[in-house]
Amino acid sequence: MSVHILQTATSVLLKDPTASLADVAHAAGVGRTTLHKRFPTRTDLIRALANDALDLVDAVMSEVDFTADDAIEDILTRLVALGPRIEFLLRFPGLDQDEQLAARILAMDQPVLDLITRLQGTRLRNDLPAWWILNTLYAGLFNAWEAIVAGRLAPLDAPRFVLTTVFEGVGSRV
Repeated sequence: MSVHILQTATSVLLKDPTASLADVAHAAGVGRTTLHKRFPTRTDLIRALANDALDLVDAVMSEVDFTADDAIEDILTRLVALGPRIEFLLRFPGLDQDEQLAARILAMDQPVLDLITRLQGTRLRNDLPAWWILNTLYAGLFNAWEAIVAGRLAPLDAPRFVLTTVFEGVGSRV
């Protein structure tokens, strides 16, 4: 499957979640028939985009040493680099309505939740639930991607901004 089509479709649908397959085909510079052959329905395209993004996350997570003290920094740096493809998972409405996608998203979260739990009481506060800290990380990623797209934040600065916010907002009071 063409990376160009997936990247273009992601951008088009993030800008306009109601965009049609014709809109995506036009933006990607392919014919509607070509797009319809790969994705017969808009739902098929959205599911393919989400699964592709989850595959990217799985690949990134497989490279992270979750036992390292700097694992959160490594995860964040790697996820920021994936940009809008992952933003799609956090932002596109209705993905949680698809049982298969919802299960994959929960599975994606678990190793990070386990890491957060391990770091609570040392590097992270233990008076906040791990899910709250995870959601704070995701919110920081979302804000970073939005700022990058708007031209307010350089991609290489994004991990530092998110991590500073997280560790100063949820860092341990040791």
